[in-house]
Order: sequence, then structure tokens, then C-alpha cells
Amino acid sequence: MRKKWGAVVFVIFVVFAVGVGITQSFFSANSTIDQAQPTLQLLDTAKLTNMIKNNEDMVIVDLREPELFATGRVPTAINIPFAEINKRYTGLPKEKKIVFICHTGRMGTESGQLLLDNGYKEVFNLEGGMAKWTGKLEK
Repeated sequence: MRKKWGAVVFVIFVVFAVGVGITQSFFSANSTIDQAQPTLQLLDTAKLTNMIKNNEDMVIVDLREPELFATGRVPTAINIPFAEINKRYTGLPKEKKIVFICHTGRMGTESGQLLLDNGYKEVFNLEGGMAKWTGKLEK
């Protein structure tokens, strides 16, 4: 009889322990969702053109080489070549939206992730880069 009671107590203990573990996992998973890290947002020409027209509080960063930047750029863009972004990104304001533009989008993706990993919240990349840009150019 004692062995049966010992087995029953053991089963009750295991069920209780598993239940507590599942509950803690559930609540910790939900708190993680609330604090999810921001992700890189993609823009096309129309969306970025609207943002420019609406004077959104943003910095547009062209990651191309200075020679290409000089031949034509998205209006209001500044030039920080991709080779320098690791050293210069801290000069970009965290409270503003940051939009990256490059040749085809790859360097913008890498640069955007760098900013997100370092506490920036609203980071965008022009999908397809200048190869897909159909809006106005500034020289």
C-alpha cells in the first residue's frame, strides 16, 4: 500500500512540475513577443516618394560610392559609402527614420541590420536599390 501512495505522490509531483514549467514557458514567450526587435522595412519608389512629399522625419542614406552618388541620387539623400557605414552610423539620429539606398538593395539590407542591432527602431531599405528607383533624381 505504501508503494502505491508513493507512486501516486510521485505522479502528482511530476504533473504539477510539468504544469508549472509549461505555464512559465507560456508567459515568458508572451513577454518576448511584446519586446520583439524591430525588423528592416522594405520600400518601393512610390512609398519613398510619398515619405519625401510628406516631409517625414527621416534621413535617406545613399551607400554607393561618391562618384555614383554625384551622377544622380534620390532627393535629399546624403552619401555614406558602404565601406564607411560601420564607422559612421553612430552619427545618424536614432529618433528619425533611416532609409538606405544602394545599387540593388544588398548593402542596404546589411546596413539596416547593423542599425537595428544597435538600437535603431525605424530602419528602411529601398527594395532593389537604385536599379529599381523610378522617381526623380537630384544632382
